[in-house]
Amino acid sequence: MANGSIITTDGKKIILDRTFNSSPTRTAVSQFKVGTGTTTPAITDTDLVTAVDIDGDNFKDFVSGYPTQDFTALSNTTRCFLNSLEANGNNLTEFGIVNSDGTPLLFSRTVFTTISKSTSNEVTFVVKDWVL
Repeated sequence: MANGSIITTDGKKIILDRTFNSSPTRTAVSQFKVGTGTTTPAITDTDLVTAVDIDGDNFKDFVSGYPTQDFTALSNTTRCFLNSLEANGNNLTEFGIVNSDGTPLLFSRTVFTTISKSTSNEVTFVVKDWVL
């Protein structure tokens, strides 16, 4: 369903900081955002185009137990969930992973085919990243 996901410049800074600094200044990614923007993702993105309210805020924590890593396949899987009460009344078209800094940094952004979010549906996003 995704039309293209990209790790942003801020995402690359998170990776470098958390990999090479013994005391990183950027927090790990642990939250997601959804929105209604349709602009093609770019490395210079710093936020979603049009983030929407999920449940009193415009971000939510990952599903408990995620992300998970597969060190044989060199991959990471992240799972995110919107229940029937969250982000309703929106035609969702974008998804982003963020960290929990005071001003969250956008790690990656994806655009996808419209999901009309209402109380009659729940949405699970599964993001799989590989180190190539």
